[in-house]
Amino acid sequence: MGLIAEFQLNSSDLPLTDAVAALPDVTLYIERILVVDPKRPVVLCRAVEATDGFSEALTADPTVETFEMMDDTDEEGGAMYRIKLRDPPLPIYRKYVELGTTPLGGIVTVDGWWGRARFPDRAALAEYRSFCTERGATFKLERLTRESSTDDPPFGLTDEQYEALVAARDAGYFAVPREASTEEIGDRLGISAPSASERLRRGIDRVLENAL
Repeated sequence: MGLIAEFQLNSSDLPLTDAVAALPDVTLYIERILVVDPKRPVVLCRAVEATDGFSEALTADPTVETFEMMDDTDEEGGAMYRIKLRDPPLPIYRKYVELGTTPLGGIVTVDGWWGRARFPDRAALAEYRSFCTERGATFKLERLTRESSTDDPPFGLTDEQYEALVAARDAGYFAVPREASTEEIGDRLGISAPSASERLRRGIDRVLENAL
């Protein structure tokens, strides 16, 4: 089975870095990545805390070829964008395709990239890490788990999503009023707050998708 890696990347050459740096309050949640053309991948992302100036920031970002807003701001303060990227100086998506890796999501903030991907094996992960660091990026592996075909969590959840939801419930994250923050959930899981937030959001979405 494959390996699920969660990692942090930092480099000014990463896609969408300039756009987020122009508006530091913006957080981009990568919902889906289409890599039919590895040199021009398309990302579907939700921009949280984006303002009218975010369109200008995307226009000025050298890694963005075209973009469009797919819907208006939602209740969480985010708007969906479809962004077609140019091949950036650090072509992380092109390397995904080369290694047979499946991107599973990502978060872009002013502090850098958080990514989650399925790698075929440890050799592929090591090659990906070397590819990034040799081009000046810093790579920090946060978590590595092996996929399992037995004893899977309910509702199609991944082990990480199930663990995050249980930790959030136990900590009172879903209580009214809320008794724990994503920072506290992240501390329980040994990951960052953005990583905890992403796991919870995807876990809730998966439960609703399979239960309703």
